[in-house]
Amino acid sequence: MLHNVPETINRMTRNIVKNHPNTFTCQVFRKEVTRPDAATLGGLGVLDTADEEQFEYVFMGNGCALPADQFAPAPMVSHGDANIGSGEEFRFLIEPEEPPGQPEWFDIRTHDVVYLLMGAGPSAAKLAFEVVGTETTSNIPPFTTRYITNRRDDLHVAAA
Repeated sequence: MLHNVPETINRMTRNIVKNHPNTFTCQVFRKEVTRPDAATLGGLGVLDTADEEQFEYVFMGNGCALPADQFAPAPMVSHGDANIGSGEEFRFLIEPEEPPGQPEWFDIRTHDVVYLLMGAGPSAAKLAFEVVGTETTSNIPPFTTRYITNRRDDLHVAAA
């Protein structure tokens, strides 16, 4: 009975993220190790994908990302029409385009790269964020999840 509360919160969160006017369309990519025998390094054990040198990013799917940061003052760009963020950590509510149970659904994991699309069409600029952690606002499983991300300036894609 108690699990109904977080399940309902998760359903409401999905609806809000998908329909909120400040939601960004996003694309999610997962780091996939390309070297042979990727699970171990000799007898040292399993490595985290952050330690790998041979990898590629695999497209997981499209989704929606809603900024979930508390407001804080931030520097403005020189044109005075946007701010550039006040810190290195950003929090997002991220929902895949398809709901759970559908073949196109995917889960968000640590080290996934989320591209926020800054416009419509295939030539839109993309801002890259790497998922570095998760946090919850509820202590009852299934947990309500917010994703902690860092900007990845080296992966941004300029508008074509």
